[in-house]
Amino acid sequence: MNAIVFDLGITMKDIVEKPIKNDFLLVSPIKVLISGIENSIYTGLLWIHPGTILGSTGIVKIDAVGLDVDAQLEGRYAIVLPYSKKYGGIGTEIDGILVEKAIIPDDSIIPLPPDYIEKFILYPFVSIGLQLRKIARGENVLIIGDGLTGLVSAQMLVGYANRISMFRDDAYKIKIYGVEEVKEIDNKKWEVILITTMRSWPRAVLRSLPIDAVVIMPRFMNTWPALSPNNIKLIEPAKISGVFEYIESEITDKFFNELIGISDDLFSSIPTSKPGIIINIEKLFKKI
Repeated sequence: MNAIVFDLGITMKDIVEKPIKNDFLLVSPIKVLISGIENSIYTGLLWIHPGTILGSTGIVKIDAVGLDVDAQLEGRYAIVLPYSKKYGGIGTEIDGILVEKAIIPDDSIIPLPPDYIEKFILYPFVSIGLQLRKIARGENVLIIGDGLTGLVSAQMLVGYANRISMFRDDAYKIKIYGVEEVKEIDNKKWEVILITTMRSWPRAVLRSLPIDAVVIMPRFMNTWPALSPNNIKLIEPAKISGVFEYIESEITDKFFNELIGISDDLFSSIPTSKPGIIINIEKLFKKI
């Protein structure tokens, strides 16, 4: 079957289907969200083991389950989170979902309601934002990076944090009301600093400055970041109550379309022209 793998570059390969382990599921990927993780692999910021199937998050249909997984999940649609507590990063430390049939650990699956909408593909990032709200309520917050995690978190903190500043490191020019842009990072008073970029320089800067703040990073892998400030707190995408409701009520069509593009041509979509690009898997592999 066809798969998109990292082999000292991003390429398509014909691979052999793997057996289903006890706590894994066999899924048919429907739509895969390409974002900062895949961009970082493409540009060399993030190294992964050659031969790894890419694709960290997206919408899938569950075809079969391992012996230790609830059989009632078969036939349902689900979101794949980019991180598994048991096995690490999806599409980075273990094989991902840019493939015709994927094998995914059960703790990275969020079942979707029958009437799910495409916006639910933002589930991992909204789940991080909801956790961040509890830490940043009433605080002055600096967000470093303007990818999906940074932009979604910024929007979700408006009205919760006292002040929100963003240091951009990508070319995305998405404006969020209530979020100010800063051009440099100094020892200005921030109580919470969220680092969302995979570039290493923000962590080096923060280690060199006398900043007394809670430093937060999203956890998408067990082995990254290798070096980070001592007082770092990691927040992983997870099953959180209220995510679907937030997306339906607060993620407007306008904001979603600013964040996300749609394509059936993977290789012309990396690096992404928007913070995220949805790849239609059926159309992608039909072209072959």
